[in-house]
Amino acid sequence: MKKMRAVIASVLAVATLLSFTGCSNFKVIDDEDVFFDALDEAVGIDEDETQHYKNTKVNGDKAEYVINAKDGDNSYIYVRFDDDEDAMDYFDDMYEDFDEIFAEKQFKGSHAMSQSKTRGYITFDGEIEYGSKIGKKYISSDTEIFGGIYVNKNVYIEVYSLNGSKRDKEKITSFLKALGFPKP
Repeated sequence: MKKMRAVIASVLAVATLLSFTGCSNFKVIDDEDVFFDALDEAVGIDEDETQHYKNTKVNGDKAEYVINAKDGDNSYIYVRFDDDEDAMDYFDDMYEDFDEIFAEKQFKGSHAMSQSKTRGYITFDGEIEYGSKIGKKYISSDTEIFGGIYVNKNVYIEVYSLNGSKRDKEKITSFLKALGFPKP
């Protein structure tokens, strides 16, 4: 009986581990058309309704392509840096900010974080307290936040809703599903 429990516990542990590693296994969106297609199909935002730039700078680093789209309370951001390291550095700053927010208990809700040398994500569904800092933005009131931040090689993506409705959250979920990214 004890052996059977040990075997069952081992199988459950391995299944749990595989489910976690599967979540962090998302593809690189190195073609901006994939991002545009997901915006159009999942959210209803056409390419001409976005701001997009080629060969620009983000945070002082060279970026091949940048897309910024807004839909009410939702934001969709795509940055394809020239260099993998620049994308990871940009993500690291966000990762540290969220890690501090979670550690200081300035966030109430669910979240998940994963980071490796070339890939990472942060998903969140909850409320951030007034005065918290995310990147270069300060939260000016208690704010519901739903979405995620992702990096894979040289591509950095932010998809989130601030004080969004149930429909806004459904759009975020549909968009992330279209990309094959972990959802909150």
